[in-house]
Amino acid sequence: MGYPNPLKVLSRKLTDNIVVASSGFKRVDRINFGARMALFNYNGSVVVWSAIPYNDDVAKALQLVAGSSDFNVSHLIIPDKEHTMAACSFKEQYPQMKIIAMEGVDLGEKTPIDYPFSAEHAGKIIGSDALRGIGITDPVILSNFEFVYVPKHANQELVMYEKQSKTVFEADLIFNLRDDVPMEQFPDNPHPFTGWSYIAKYMNPDSKIGCTLFRKVANPSASADSLRAIYSWDFDRLVMCHGNIIDTNGKQAFKKVFGSVLTKE
Repeated sequence: MGYPNPLKVLSRKLTDNIVVASSGFKRVDRINFGARMALFNYNGSVVVWSAIPYNDDVAKALQLVAGSSDFNVSHLIIPDKEHTMAACSFKEQYPQMKIIAMEGVDLGEKTPIDYPFSAEHAGKIIGSDALRGIGITDPVILSNFEFVYVPKHANQELVMYEKQSKTVFEADLIFNLRDDVPMEQFPDNPHPFTGWSYIAKYMNPDSKIGCTLFRKVANPSASADSLRAIYSWDFDRLVMCHGNIIDTNGKQAFKKVFGSVLTKE
């Protein structure tokens, strides 16, 4: 799997203090999935979610979210164990940056995980008290984010909620790849889901095939408490790593996929 070379990253503002950056990405070097990073600016302290490999385009995205070249990258959030490829490139640029991830992620000696979530955090909203429990003291994280850890998902998802924008950010829980609208992550390819990528066009909440695959990977029966915790957040927008952002009705899309376990029996 990998990013295209040269890597082209397109960035835009999602809100006044959030920038999303998109690029191409292929699973097993054949299937177009796309990639997305989000950047958050809180008074010059920048938080990175789901990093894309650092390059000149990424540097421009950081300046776009900061509004200047005067900023500090304080934290990098790894959204699951498969989204780790670019973390080291950010750590090289910002060695003071702290990394938030899940148990079992090992990026080597030079890129330690500062704040790991473990199975004890599963099945509930992880707010400021629990975040302090794993050592996080920076108000940038404590005041602006909540998390739900889904360790029974095949990729050990760490789903994130940004309180100001009331937006959920997730990596591989749900995709929104489809062939009925242009795909933001493939601006130069009007038909990204042909050939080996044919199956990817079904990877969205409106597809029975997609919903079946998402549920298989998420293991809803074992992850039910975590999925209910996510659904309890007040959100409309759903930002995913793969496919177009769902700007409205994101909660309904989530329910289409996981509705069978969202109400306790």
